[in-house]
Amino acid sequence: MGILPRIRAAVADVREMEFVDATGRRAASVELANDLEIMRGDLVKILYDVTEDDVDYVFGDSIKSLAQDSAGVAVAFQSGDTGRFDLVIGADGLHSTVRRLAFGPESEFLDYKGYYFAFGNADAALGVNRTITMFNRPGKMAGIYRSGNHAQAKAYFMFRRPEPMDYDHRDLDEQRRLLKENFAGETSWQVPELLDGALADPDLYFDALTQVRMPSWSVGRVALVGDAAYCASPASGAGAELALTGAYRLAAELAGGDHQEAFRRYEEQQRELVDIKLRISDNLGLMVPETQDDIDARNAALTAIQ
Repeated sequence: MGILPRIRAAVADVREMEFVDATGRRAASVELANDLEIMRGDLVKILYDVTEDDVDYVFGDSIKSLAQDSAGVAVAFQSGDTGRFDLVIGADGLHSTVRRLAFGPESEFLDYKGYYFAFGNADAALGVNRTITMFNRPGKMAGIYRSGNHAQAKAYFMFRRPEPMDYDHRDLDEQRRLLKENFAGETSWQVPELLDGALADPDLYFDALTQVRMPSWSVGRVALVGDAAYCASPASGAGAELALTGAYRLAAELAGGDHQEAFRRYEEQQRELVDIKLRISDNLGLMVPETQDDIDARNAALTAIQ
């Protein structure tokens, strides 16, 4: 795609993950692989910069309805605008509106994995440079991600929950309330400071750790790509990989002209990688042990292999 030099220049450069106790003392650590990890915002900016001359971007709007026939798709937008398009490609994330309109309610395709995950801004002074630092209570984790190439650090939170919660995933105030409730009263380490920073972030992310599993990624003239079609969850570490490879393969196949054959070949080529990335490893259990004994055992095992 010609963007690798820009990607390399923007890598996060995090080299270690460490687990600390309530006083901040290191309990265990893991050296991280030297791969190309990039902040989502940086990647989006790179992709926008290299496409803005060829793409008509519209911000602050969303699709309200779709109606397709053999010749095209009629689209109505929330703003009141309408349009007719040859194809509609839904790349609108875990809670995809395009998927709901074209394929059915999201409950048919979401696979809840038993955790909730949040992140937001954090004071970089709270973290160790080029390090992910995590603190555990049974069933919970609070941490800070401090990149070597970014002035802004990120606070991370995870907690276990057997069943998904019923709330409006677009209601940021409700998300703040749920995050605060689950970490209320935790005063150890730097949890209060990290929580305050995340709650104040207007771009706070909070959602269930969920995967998307679909038997097909296209119907008629509508297709899905990225998290809308095959979200593997943040635990997979493969969101950008699946989104970019999926979009690249779909675009290459559509260059042939026949959208039905293009959709078929795109799915045929992408499905094997998606199936691999949907198999989440045991890292969730390592990051959020269920009991104090599990926390101690994790720390001891990691220390033994150093």
